[in-house]
Amino acid sequence: MKTFILIATLLITITHIHIAYAGVISYNVVITFLDDTTFTGSFNYDAAKQQVTNLRGIMNDYLMGNIEFINYQIPSPSSESDGKGGIIGYAFELNTNVIGTNPPKNNNAGVGINFNAVDPTLGATDLGKLAYMDCSPGGLMGQTCMYDLSWYNPVVPMEGGHGVLSQKITASSQISRSDCLFNWAEVNYSQLFSPAKVTSQTSSPYYYRYYQNTNAYLGVSSANTHVYYLDQYGNLQDVGSLSSWLTVAGC
Repeated sequence: MKTFILIATLLITITHIHIAYAGVISYNVVITFLDDTTFTGSFNYDAAKQQVTNLRGIMNDYLMGNIEFINYQIPSPSSESDGKGGIIGYAFELNTNVIGTNPPKNNNAGVGINFNAVDPTLGATDLGKLAYMDCSPGGLMGQTCMYDLSWYNPVVPMEGGHGVLSQKITASSQISRSDCLFNWAEVNYSQLFSPAKVTSQTSSPYYYRYYQNTNAYLGVSSANTHVYYLDQYGNLQDVGSLSSWLTVAGC
């Protein structure tokens, strides 16, 4: 353990670092709300700039079989912070962020996503920012708009409630930034993390890998976006922020 902490301290002081993982990464997102409405979509995210672009997808009202195509991210790019270490993005069916809750109704629909600014696959930092708005003509309540907005008190006749069953974000074409770090650690510290290329797992709030040969765990906590190391003796150590380690690892 002392060796690992010493290595961590030394690496973070490196001044010349090659960042191989910089740039835009594509992600898939699936949100399921309490009333069974789902949003299945994708977006691009630049972690260095903390900017979301190209958020789009399909909103499905399973109870009515009503499908809305969400194609317009507004604003784009977006770098809105939730104040809790996360980023928020909104997209709409029409090319406007106005949801017509008073006549004349504009039949717009929209969705809001939220995720960890360092690694989106760690999930939402504020579940209250996940949202949908549906004023489409084929919606469940007919001429009444449906919504799930914990942060907005809409003008009648919009009706709905609040409840998110789940949000899952995965890297679509590249590995996640946390997995990139795990892979790097396995190559550079094989004496601590063996065997390599084991499957990542989730046990809230940790996204982690277990190394059977060394009886050790390496993980990232979505609670504070820090990296944790659990050694063979059961000693859990916070070894620093994920962002610092991503820089060191070139992720």
